Amino acid sequence: MKKNFTLYAVLCLALSLGTLNVQSQTTFQYNFNSTPTLLSGTDKAVNAVYRFANVSDGVDAIVTIVSATNGATVDIFDDNTITKPEGFSPKIKVPANKTGLVEFQVCFVAAGTVTSNIQDSLNATAIDIDGNAQIKEIDVIDMGGGVSSYQPGTPEITVVQTGTSFTGTNVAGNEYDGIDTSAKRVMYTVINTQVGCFTYKCGATNASGSSVSRQKSIYFKNFVYPPAAPLPVKYLSFDAVASTKSVNLKWATAWEMNNSHFEVERSFDRVNFKTIAVVLDGFTGAENSRNYQCKDDAAEIQGKGIIYYRLKQVDLDGNINYSIILAVRFENKADAIMQVSPNPFVKEITVRFNTTIDAVAEIRIVNISGQTVMTKSAPVEKGYNNIHIGNLNRLATGIYVAQLVIDGKMIESQKLVKN
Repeated sequence: MKKNFTLYAVLCLALSLGTLNVQSQTTFQYNFNSTPTLLSGTDKAVNAVYRFANVSDGVDAIVTIVSATNGATVDIFDDNTITKPEGFSPKIKVPANKTGLVEFQVCFVAAGTVTSNIQDSLNATAIDIDGNAQIKEIDVIDMGGGVSSYQPGTPEITVVQTGTSFTGTNVAGNEYDGIDTSAKRVMYTVINTQVGCFTYKCGATNASGSSVSRQKSIYFKNFVYPPAAPLPVKYLSFDAVASTKSVNLKWATAWEMNNSHFEVERSFDRVNFKTIAVVLDGFTGAENSRNYQCKDDAAEIQGKGIIYYRLKQVDLDGNINYSIILAVRFENKADAIMQVSPNPFVKEITVRFNTTIDAVAEIRIVNISGQTVMTKSAPVEKGYNNIHIGNLNRLATGIYVAQLVIDGKMIESQKLVKN
């Protein structure tokens, strides 16, 4: 959000194995409207520790500035001059031509002490993730897992889950004045149970020639998001597979309405995407589906470990929608990364991943209530592996999460859509 302060889906992914009961809330779960007290460190500097008293009955919050990247700094630790001071609202300065984030740790403690106070459930909503042509705001919430919800089908932000964290990134570049909790196109909520501490990173990608200050805010409240409008394109699949020196991308649509074209976008950091190809038309497949393909063999992808791709679908009237983000690995790094295709799926999926050890891998399919609806285990060898899972046509249409577990440890997860 820009620095003047005129105050201004449901797509739920269960990323834990326990069932999470998500309910609408009309009041703030925690209020951060008190003036924080500096307990230790230098004000607004890394390692500074603050106490917010009485965020709830018998509960204080200890907030620590954990780190800052690429020269990002804290302009204001918590701005209570805005119309709704109940949120934690730091103001972050980002240098020119940098992507800068400041990381905060928020811990709940018994009032007047440092004794941890575990919250049975916690709602945290990142508000007003906006931007402009040169600035794109970023918010990251990590509660160790949980459920994310946001307005589905919005062209304003993307919400991506990596491990246990959820990252909301502005993509449309539309500016909203101040903080407005009705601007649900540029906000998302994370909910989890049994939370004592969590981390919140905020900042922006600043492509301008001067430093900028952006007002950020996280509210401890759940929000109900409107349902998505019908999308102009229904995907049957989207797949990206690496060969020796290139990546082959293929996607198929079941139907299209007012579709102008697709743009293939690539990123090396999952934040900054650029268009690498424009695909105007496909060819007709079975049952009148449309099939598209694109090959990325550009010199800049050589030597990269992980590359991210997404599709930007453009309507005839100029409106845009983004696909899910696919990760493609060229090198066998120390960790495993999972790629699931096709996505969306109907009857079957193939899970591809690298691992650095011989082990037993398990693929879990989890529904939006956190229930594991299907599992498959197989021994895997160090290097590149495939696990095929069939008979998925019995699953109801909707949103699922595929989890990769190696030797009992959850390594990676990916959102899936069942048609």
